[in-house]
Amino acid sequence: MAIRFVYFDLGNVLLHFSVHRICCQLAEVAKTTEAVIREKLFDEQRYRQYELGEISTEDYYEQTCADLEYRPKLEEFAEAVCNVFWANDPILPIVRKLAKFNVPRGILSNTNPIHWNYIENAFPRIWEAFDGPRLASHEVHALKPYREMYEKAYQEAKQFVPDLKPNEILFIDDLEPNVQGAKDFGFQTIHYVDFDQFLDEYKKTELPVPTRYLDDAPSAPEEIEIDEEAAEEQEPDD
Repeated sequence: MAIRFVYFDLGNVLLHFSVHRICCQLAEVAKTTEAVIREKLFDEQRYRQYELGEISTEDYYEQTCADLEYRPKLEEFAEAVCNVFWANDPILPIVRKLAKFNVPRGILSNTNPIHWNYIENAFPRIWEAFDGPRLASHEVHALKPYREMYEKAYQEAKQFVPDLKPNEILFIDDLEPNVQGAKDFGFQTIHYVDFDQFLDEYKKTELPVPTRYLDDAPSAPEEIEIDEEAAEEQEPDD
């Protein structure tokens, strides 16, 4: 079945991120240990509510600070938990190639408001590469791998391709349960483990492949794309 729409996950597909860095940075700000931060920041119920958009960033911050028994400035809290992303550069030529061939594409992510807003501003070359829906769990009040999330994604994709069928959508995600949920809904899927494995799977589709990634590509690619923002989107120093 031909693919007429492509959804990308955000974390560990379009962007890499480090939970360890979040915990270390916030531990320094809050004057506590990484273990305490990991327990309090990712309190299962509270974090789920935050990703679902059931509580605001201010509520999440206040409740977390109460658990930590320490209250850093909100700006310091935000910097510590957000400055942990860097672009997955090898996948960006794939997104640009889809754009060149007018293949509709979107983002489908379990993401909380503080990360979503940060990413939108910090990674413009990623954001602007998508002409379709950018769906965050906190905005649509649904989470992968549950069916409701994929139903919302499907309905949004149909705004761009009105006669679209579920099995004409390709969904790319790094978490196996999310991939299985999408597959159960009817999407075609690729489980992203690393870029080389992803590229092998992607080449099995009929979607366009950047010249540099073709098996017969010249050793020195004739076209190297350099963005001004790229230097700001590299992996942060340890």
